[in-house]
Amino acid sequence: MKQTLLALACLALAFSIIACSAPMAAAPTSAPAARGIAPVPGQPPSAEALDQSKSTNAPNAASADRMIVYTVSLRLEVQDTEKALDSITAIVSQNKGYVAATNLSRDSKGRMRGTVTVRVPAESLDGAQKQIEATGLKVLSRNKNSNDVTDQFTDLGARLKNLEATEVELTKLLATVRERTGKAEDILAVYKQLTEIRTQIEQIKGQMNVLAKTSAMATMTVELVPHEDVQIVEPETWLPNKTAAEALRALFQALQGIINLAIWLLLFLLPVLIVLLLPFIVIALIVRAIFRRGRKKPATTT
Repeated sequence: MKQTLLALACLALAFSIIACSAPMAAAPTSAPAARGIAPVPGQPPSAEALDQSKSTNAPNAASADRMIVYTVSLRLEVQDTEKALDSITAIVSQNKGYVAATNLSRDSKGRMRGTVTVRVPAESLDGAQKQIEATGLKVLSRNKNSNDVTDQFTDLGARLKNLEATEVELTKLLATVRERTGKAEDILAVYKQLTEIRTQIEQIKGQMNVLAKTSAMATMTVELVPHEDVQIVEPETWLPNKTAAEALRALFQALQGIINLAIWLLLFLLPVLIVLLLPFIVIALIVRAIFRRGRKKPATTT
């Protein structure tokens, strides 16, 4: 009897300790909920917590949720194309980017020119662009475009969620069909639909991956133009000697054209006309001779 009472006393003491420790353990979790960090599970957050969380996260909501694809096109006048390319490669590497494509060629005068396409993180685009522009002598043209793909990415995410839910239901249906009917036709029909859904899921994931990468890494295309190829525009002034030279050049070209036309007429067109008209001339002479012979015969009979 004493042992039974002792056991009951121990159980009562244990329950009292557990009951006292439960509020102490719940107290730390209620404090963060009041600060708007982690509300109590199963209960809606209070109005104060919502107001405080909105005031804390509002400044970064617009910038953090947008997905923007940046593309930049530059045309630089450079003194040495190869040295400029080396400098651009070093700048891109410093900004944790990479060279995506290079297309250079050497002209007849031995000067190298072409384009280089680089990818840099979107947050480093402005700094990298300024550094790359500084490698050239002059910026001949600059073009920057931005494309917001947030809505497209959101739509793809919603479609992906629906397709994944459909995939789960089809997987359960396939297991049910195997257990209940076991017919090959029913199993193949469900499996075909499941395969189509899985293909669509992979396609959407690929599109979302492309959008994520293109928005994270900006694309910059730089055209390198040698200094000698840049044309210097002269002011428009009246120069009589230049006008006279242009008039003489036009006269010479006109005389040259007339002489060329006469040569073509004598050496090409005239022989061709003779060859084409020769059969008609022969036929005309034969007809004429026959006609004259016919007129002479009546005169001799009289």
